[in-house]
Amino acid sequence: MDKSSNIKQKSNKLMLMIYRLFLKLAFGFLILSAYIVLCDKQLNFNNGVLIFAITSSFIFAVSYLIAYYLYKLYNKNKLEVIKKDPLKTQIVLLFRFIIFGIGATLLIYGAHIANNSFWGYVLIAISLCMCEFLFNNKRITSHLSTFCENASVGVLFSAIYYSATNGLNWYLLVFVGITLVLIFLQELFYHFTNIKKHNLEELTQKELIKIRIQYFVRNCLLYIALYGGIVMFTLFNLYSIITSSGIAILLFQLLPLIISVVTVVILFYTTFHKESNIIVEDYNVITNEKEFYNKLKEFNSINIEKAYDYVISNMNSKKGFTRKTGEDYYFHCLNTANILIMNGEINEDCIATALLHDCIEDMDDCSMKDIANLTNQNVAKSVSLLTKDKNINYKDDKNMKNYLDNILNDRNATLVKIADRMHNISTLNSNFSESAKSAKREETKKYFIPFTISALKVYYSDSKFLNKALEFFEKI
Repeated sequence: MDKSSNIKQKSNKLMLMIYRLFLKLAFGFLILSAYIVLCDKQLNFNNGVLIFAITSSFIFAVSYLIAYYLYKLYNKNKLEVIKKDPLKTQIVLLFRFIIFGIGATLLIYGAHIANNSFWGYVLIAISLCMCEFLFNNKRITSHLSTFCENASVGVLFSAIYYSATNGLNWYLLVFVGITLVLIFLQELFYHFTNIKKHNLEELTQKELIKIRIQYFVRNCLLYIALYGGIVMFTLFNLYSIITSSGIAILLFQLLPLIISVVTVVILFYTTFHKESNIIVEDYNVITNEKEFYNKLKEFNSINIEKAYDYVISNMNSKKGFTRKTGEDYYFHCLNTANILIMNGEINEDCIATALLHDCIEDMDDCSMKDIANLTNQNVAKSVSLLTKDKNINYKDDKNMKNYLDNILNDRNATLVKIADRMHNISTLNSNFSESAKSAKREETKKYFIPFTISALKVYYSDSKFLNKALEFFEKI
């Protein structure tokens, strides 16, 4: 993962892009509504553009919530809350929309009295905060960043309205200036949001600033191009052509009803929609131990070959070691080692540890001394750290955290533990009950995501694999 991806990861998910676009449009039209009222100095609902802007704001607010709901419903990262209680989630989204509606109403009223009273501007600020509740995030800096981004769209819409009604003049530069300031503030708040959100220790302050400047320049160029479009829009007098259409007015009168019906249908459908199985990246690629042995021979390591022979000979179905998937247990050990090899691991002791990591824990006649005699003390120490004590309850938070904290002190044990969990998660299938799958995923999110983040802070040279593992855990 390159450095810039730690700052601002881009998603190729269509629904994610759609709901973000709807949020921008909702706020954009909302701010345009307030601007029209401020400019007209009265609450004039005979203004067709005002009705258009208010209606559009509510339409896109509802559309945002629908797209947001669907994205979380069908995105593997976001399944838990919605899948467990979809009706509760819908009620929360409806509540957020009601708050948005109240905030929008107060915003229009605040804009109406702002010319005669200072409290009108106070009411505008309060109402914008209420409307921002539509966007769901716990970080204040993230809210501020999103608001600045959405407000820049509102300023852009206001510039279109101004140029359409007043023609081209120097005041258009004021809109450009406000937009650039909002873009700068957006990047500034986004920067502080990600410092708290992501692991950025490997980036210098200079690199962080460089990345933020790149995004700022890109957004500035985009908005300048859009303002160029406003100029062309005004010169060709497209505003009068659009607003004179009776079909357009009729469409916007019917759209709120259409959106409401679609919303109810979608929410009722998804409430009773059966949960689909989560498909995770398949790491279970070793199906022939002899072919894998040829891969191990490339290490030219006696200890790895001994570890391979030992686990094949002892952890097989003939000796009672079978996984729930029906295969010999040693395939899990081979696949754990293979995950590390696929991700560039070349340390012989680490691969040997991966092959032997369950031996002491699951085999009654295997001890740390046996592992040391088979390979060396380093491998034996790592395997010992990975071995759970049968007398300890690891469902207890304190015990589980102590167990992982001890592993974190050993680089090989840390990487093996993460690879072990990756393979275990990737092989959850129909042989496991839904409750067992859910418990395993919850445990992974509760313990192994923080564990992997901690590992990133300690083992910088392994960041490529650890970042990939973190992304994998976050998707389950």
